[in-house]
Amino acid sequence: MPYCQHCGNEIDHLPEASTAAEAVSAEVQVAKINAEKEIELAKINARMDRNWNETRVEVAEVEAEAEVAAAEATAEVIGEVLAAETETVTEEEPPAEPIIVTAEPDDGGEDIAPPETGPPAVPKQKAAWSFG
Repeated sequence: MPYCQHCGNEIDHLPEASTAAEAVSAEVQVAKINAEKEIELAKINARMDRNWNETRVEVAEVEAEAEVAAAEATAEVIGEVLAAETETVTEEEPPAEPIIVTAEPDDGGEDIAPPETGPPAVPKQKAAWSFG
């Protein structure tokens, strides 16, 4: 049988735990639950970040492959255009030989003077505004 802490008498039943001890116990349990929740959230966020990074790498690879394919297609089209142009040039007549023009030397004739011009003509209109 248990004894009373204060008087030392025997008691039939144990007194209930104090509310302070229960509050501390409840706080500890809440803290444990919150800690477990934070750990799970951190794991989920880490998985999301890893998946996001993997997705970004995959997208970059797909974009790079698409750029290479586009460059190959562009090069192929340019090659076909150049081949078609060279075929049309070879089918046509070869270009004629250039014509060489020789200038005759100046015989020292009259010097041509520039036309004489006076000062520019000033319009004789009054200004719409004035200073005074």
